[in-house]
Amino acid sequence: MHPSRPFSALNPLIWRLALPALLLLAALPAQAVQPIPGFAEVRAGARPSVAVLLARDGTPLAERRLDMGVRRLEWVSLNSLSPALKEALLAAEDKRFFEHSGVDWRAFAGSLWHNLWYDRKRGASTLSMQVAGLLDPELALGRNGAPRRSLGQKWDQALAAQALEARWTKEQILEAYLNLAPFRGDLQGVHAASRAFFGKGPEALGRPEALVLAVLLRGPNARAEVVAHRACVLAERINAPGACTPAQRLINASLDRQNTAPRWDLAPHVARQLLQHPGERLISTLDPEAQRVLLGGLRRPGLVEGAGVGLDNATGDILAYVGSGDAAQPDQVPVSRGMGTLLQPLVYGFALERRLLTAASLIEEPLSNHAPTVPEDHTWVSVRQALASGMADPAQAVARMVGEGLAERLRQVEVDWPRGMQPELGLLQLAGLYRALPAGGQWLAPRLLAAPERQPRRILRAEAAFIVSEILVDTELEGGSLPVVHRQYAMDGREALGAGYSDRFTVVLWASGGRGTPALAGQAWQDVLRGLHRQQVAHRLVPPPGVVSALVVFEPPIESPRREWFIRGTELERVGLPRSLPRIAYPANGLLVDAMALADDPAFRVSLDASHAPPGAWWRLNGEKLSGSNGLRLAWRPVAGRHVLELMSAEGQILDSVIFAVRAPLD
Repeated sequence: MHPSRPFSALNPLIWRLALPALLLLAALPAQAVQPIPGFAEVRAGARPSVAVLLARDGTPLAERRLDMGVRRLEWVSLNSLSPALKEALLAAEDKRFFEHSGVDWRAFAGSLWHNLWYDRKRGASTLSMQVAGLLDPELALGRNGAPRRSLGQKWDQALAAQALEARWTKEQILEAYLNLAPFRGDLQGVHAASRAFFGKGPEALGRPEALVLAVLLRGPNARAEVVAHRACVLAERINAPGACTPAQRLINASLDRQNTAPRWDLAPHVARQLLQHPGERLISTLDPEAQRVLLGGLRRPGLVEGAGVGLDNATGDILAYVGSGDAAQPDQVPVSRGMGTLLQPLVYGFALERRLLTAASLIEEPLSNHAPTVPEDHTWVSVRQALASGMADPAQAVARMVGEGLAERLRQVEVDWPRGMQPELGLLQLAGLYRALPAGGQWLAPRLLAAPERQPRRILRAEAAFIVSEILVDTELEGGSLPVVHRQYAMDGREALGAGYSDRFTVVLWASGGRGTPALAGQAWQDVLRGLHRQQVAHRLVPPPGVVSALVVFEPPIESPRREWFIRGTELERVGLPRSLPRIAYPANGLLVDAMALADDPAFRVSLDASHAPPGAWWRLNGEKLSGSNGLRLAWRPVAGRHVLELMSAEGQILDSVIFAVRAPLD
């Protein structure tokens, strides 16, 4: 039904007809209105649906959504909001907001008259009434399942709005409304809406964006064409018709294509580890620039996948942590991997500490690794040369020399070293062990959160850690002059582990890709170290009081004379060839013999080899003597399982022993 004359001519009549209705409303029994909470209480209770990971300096690094029921960001103050947004909001929702005391009775009466004559209902809620409804759900929705508020509920909302105005300032009401109002879907508050629709904060909104947000408040889930029409009507109302077309473009581009990506995504895997509660803002040990440097190194062209960590040597703090170059991929840092030759520095360091060796001691190197002209001059290498070159056989000899001592010590720092096997470690574990070398042999668990000062644990004496570092520091960054240590283990041509340190930082990387991955991973490691030292020079480690330097001469001259570092009391002036000790040459300690493919071949055998064994030496396997030996070599038919092989003297003394395993059918 439509009136036959303009509505504006009926104002006096509206009041005469609406007055009885208002009196009727006043006579209705009022529902119990909830006490109005304080503004500070409401602000504190509006918890964001996300948690934020912060760097050590407070810079945001990553965001994680934890409340899936709503999308809400941090509360924003009224002073930081765009003036265009406040202008559009008041024009659209409550143009007399600063004039009424909670209820616009003129608009209230007009809506009663409008709703008597028109099928399409019109509300008259002020911003204060809407905030009252947001604070008390009983006032926001129709009771008993009704789609609209009843007259009695409307009256209660008006009373609550007046109580709200009595306790809050106008500015507080306006600020709360913009932070609590629903916008579209699960978006709540102008902060979340402006980020989702426009990718910017509410302080940077222009007039077109302000128009879109203001009209969404009336119908958050209206169709795009309806929102566009309302935006243009509002543009005319505020005398800004030029904002109509830009607002329409924004609506078409972003209204139903919301940006739900996190605002910060520099350390997503750490965020998944640490952030557990909505609204949490957690300060980590990460450094923003170090994180960018590490991420950039792992995204080097040619590397398909990578992960890594960077530590501060002084504190053990994790300065950079990249679980993968792609935030959607699993975290590769905690994955356990075989370490290959990367634990050699600790093995040699333990032997140096126990005074079993010095850096100038000679170790036998099998001829199979050389093509010598004079074999006698090349079957021995110094500890320095063997460690610096990563030679496998001398390292195995030293490992047998130290026995279980190193494994027992490392078990005290959370490293599980199975007997007779190589341990498998995650990148953080490996980084913690390498960091101990420039830190005087003192181990600290790498940490992502600041904590009170911790008591370190010693895995090597400072003297042994220093000598190992001095041996390895001969490897310098290619094309540069940084005195750093870098060791790399290429598991195959497509995967590589790199670990090393300077005096300030320790970096461990894992990378996979094409055939050139080891070379690319090494270059990436160098790039990361250079990036970390961009503002500070790396220095050689300072020798601790317990080491001395002495000139060493080799007789015969296997290596050139040189000055060498020694633990005090182990100094040597001349180094001669040691007496060769009996040892098992094959199988190596910890070896896995795979006999599955040849198990059906009755002639398949494994050769048990020994070197420097005295006359009458014999083999014992799992406590039983093996017969049929031919000198120091025995052809043995492999049997599945774990085996203890011992080289025995004619008098029955154990000369050497290894533990190995065979993979073969059980029968």
